[in-house]
Order: sequence, then C-alpha cells, then structure tokens
Amino acid sequence: MNPARTLFSPSLILVLLLGGCGAEEPRLSDAGPRPAEIPRADAQAAANGAVLAATGRQSFEGRTAFRCTIHEDDGLQVNFRTGAPDMPAVALRIEDFSGSGPYHGEIFLTGRSRTGALVTSTGEAEVELKQRELPDGSAVVLLSGSFQGLYGGRAGKGSVEGRFGGCSYAAAPRDPESPLTGAAP
Repeated sequence: MNPARTLFSPSLILVLLLGGCGAEEPRLSDAGPRPAEIPRADAQAAANGAVLAATGRQSFEGRTAFRCTIHEDDGLQVNFRTGAPDMPAVALRIEDFSGSGPYHGEIFLTGRSRTGALVTSTGEAEVELKQRELPDGSAVVLLSGSFQGLYGGRAGKGSVEGRFGGCSYAAAPRDPESPLTGAAP
C-alpha cells in the first residue's frame, strides 16, 4: 500500500468532519449577529404597510401584516405577522405611549426551536414614532414608525429592524385633569 495514500485518507476524513461541525446553525462572533437592515426598496413600501428584517437563527426579510393595539392602560403594542413558518411573529411593546417621539421598546420574537416547537426570544429596541390626528377629531390616530434592536432567548439570538405606516390606534381616554391633555393639573 502506498504510504502517502495511507496518510492522506485519515487527514482528508478529519478535515471533512471538522468542516461540517456547526453547519446546522451559523456561528456568531463575540460581537453578535450582524445588524438587520431593511433594503432601501422595501423601506419605501412601509409608508402604508410594514416591512421587517431579522438576522440570526430566526431570519426574515419582507413585507408583513401588522396591527396596533392598546397594551395595558396606556401602552402601545405593534404586532407583525410574517406568514413565515420559521419566524411567524414579532411584537413591539411600548409602555406609557404618549404620542410622537423616541421610545425604548421591548421586542418579543416567536420562532422555531431546532425541534420545530414554537419558542420566544425577547429583547430591546430603540423606537421612533409619529402620530397623526385624523381631521374628524376622533379618538383614533394614525401611527407610523421605525425600530431596531437585539433579541435573545429560546428562539435564538439576533437583530431586528422594522418600519410601518398607516396604523390606526384608538388610545384609551385620558383623565381630563391629566397634564398629558394640556389641562391645568
């Protein structure tokens, strides 16, 4: 038997085995996942809809269905439904919502575990919201906004960016004595 061929075969097998390790999931550096970024063409589509980009074990990029709803007494929650089986939903929650401006929000991302079960990761996001009053003076307002943040947990680790526009939101009526309404306390 040729000695060079004998040495080459085990070396080749070792290289192939080591090269396949970790192929199930991309490895993250100490810096974490690359930031999620919505492509410029999709960002334009968010004026009257929603787009979402996520990187990490749960990845998604594209338009989504979305809905704004009241969270507890005076918070806001924006729910994004991707329609993708591996990452079906993202929720953005803002406590104490009070109109246009910057906010710190919480992210809840639902994805699939390695076994296929639905699992959730949570995180934090920086949010920018714009509120537009309707001309009829109703309690319903239209919201648009953008956010980006990081998530981690049972659904994996990653980053997410989202934009939305034309979201109707019926805020809970506030106390007329509240400083938020402009009345004197």
